[in-house]
Amino acid sequence: MAPPAVVEAVSGAAAGCVALIATYPLMTVSTQQATRSKRLQAQLPSHKKEKANAFGTIEDIAEIIRESGWQGLFQGLQASLVGTAVSQAVYFYFYSLLRKFFVGRLQRLKQTTSEDIGVGPSLTVAFLAGCANVLITNPIWVVATRMQAYQKRADEAGVDVKPPGPLAICKEIYKEEGILGFWKGVLPSIVMVSNPSVNYMLYEYLRARLEDWRRALTVSGGGALRQTTPTDVFFLSAAAKLGATVVTYPLLLVKARLQSAGKHTSSDRKYSGTVDAIERIYRTEGFLGFYKGMRAKIVQSILAAALLMAIKEQLTTATAAVLDPKVVIVSVPTKETVRQLAEVTAAKVTQ
Repeated sequence: MAPPAVVEAVSGAAAGCVALIATYPLMTVSTQQATRSKRLQAQLPSHKKEKANAFGTIEDIAEIIRESGWQGLFQGLQASLVGTAVSQAVYFYFYSLLRKFFVGRLQRLKQTTSEDIGVGPSLTVAFLAGCANVLITNPIWVVATRMQAYQKRADEAGVDVKPPGPLAICKEIYKEEGILGFWKGVLPSIVMVSNPSVNYMLYEYLRARLEDWRRALTVSGGGALRQTTPTDVFFLSAAAKLGATVVTYPLLLVKARLQSAGKHTSSDRKYSGTVDAIERIYRTEGFLGFYKGMRAKIVQSILAAALLMAIKEQLTTATAAVLDPKVVIVSVPTKETVRQLAEVTAAKVTQ
């Protein structure tokens, strides 16, 4: 029989890739908006500024299509797919192993068969798995972010170049910054592992309120209490992800700025580190500068998290069946299953 950690890793990677492909154009737009310089924005003609302010993400999508064709919306997809597959596999593998360890420990201490480890241990598991994920996959996301922002950086520098492939980007990073260049932005990424705490607490709060409301309806109207369904999970996780994204987006923007900087980046967008980036963004762009591209990122994050939550359970069942055909698994969205799915999805680090 296939180890549960392997099943979780494979199904998590597959679900993550499906969610990424479905939302990648929004991810590209968000990255380009987040890394766009104030100087370049000031140089736009007034009618373009008005159009950008009025339509935002829609106008940016149209601009990318006009300049680079439909493929421009998927610039860096190859590296991002590798990053997502590895990231999800690493995260879910470590999460499954660590959670199994905590469950076994609590069962021995409390002499119980329950697999509910509670909020504190759940967040600890999520944090440790998230840190492992960040440290292992950060180089992939540095390459993907540079590919997404490359065309905008070239436009800022007034250089007409064809966006390079992943291998060329890797050579450029190593030549400019050495091996440590692949770990740019790792500090805000580690701090962003706190995202699960916000996401998880919001999810648990919303789920509790939904159950209270249904319980009240059952008492007043009679009938059986309706259990939490995959559809409920989809919308609850989307709402929780919205709140978590708003809270942690400034760190995501700082990470994108650090990772996208390259040889075509203007001098006002090259930072010596995380603290320097935060200080200069606030000084030159104000508080709202930390939220550039947030609208596109919110939509992308909500859809990606909700899709991941909605399909991962079915993929886990299918993966287990493929890896061990003798075992027939029937997927039933029990309360415990929903809780575990909420934990792992909430703990996914925002890319």
